[in-house]
Amino acid sequence: MKHLFFLLLFSMTAVLSAAAKPATTTAKPAETKPAATTAKPAATPAKPAETKPAATAAKPAETKPAATAAKPAATPATTKPATAKPPVTVLTSIYSPDRNPSEFADREKAEDLLNRRAELVKKIQDERKRLLKEDNTARNLNEEIMLLNRKLASLLETKKSMIELNSELRDLDNAISRLKPAPPPEPETKPETKTEDDGKKAEKE
Repeated sequence: MKHLFFLLLFSMTAVLSAAAKPATTTAKPAETKPAATTAKPAATPAKPAETKPAATAAKPAETKPAATAAKPAATPATTKPATAKPPVTVLTSIYSPDRNPSEFADREKAEDLLNRRAELVKKIQDERKRLLKEDNTARNLNEEIMLLNRKLASLLETKKSMIELNSELRDLDNAISRLKPAPPPEPETKPETKTEDDGKKAEKE
């Protein structure tokens, strides 16, 4: 009897405990955890390919001229007519300090050379005068120079300092012109000399 009582009590407690707890066979609500099989982002995602040029990329060909390029043929030397070069202009001064032949050891030779130089200078001056009359370019240039000289002189004369100096010069010239001239020199009286005619006349007397 005791065993039966315990058996019933055990079965009752089992029934009550089963009724209190939900059935183990009922489907539990699915957990909201992502499924283990879902595709997770790869730990090493593929990076975008870099746009560096390939090391073996062909470089554009350089445009250097080929070493074997044919050079233009040398132009044959043309025979130009020989043109006479203009003479080199050397400005020679015709003026020199007055020299005395006595300054040189060979006085005769120095005198001859100085006389020849004086004659040559006169010829140069005469030739320049002739060219100024006959050569049109030289004559026109001389006229332009003379015109410029007159313009320069008139420009300088209008300056205050030059006006004062010129006025002083005119005053001096006027004072000099008012000076009395020196009396003419008296004629020299030569001592009387007896001539041969006078001696003959005295002898006749």
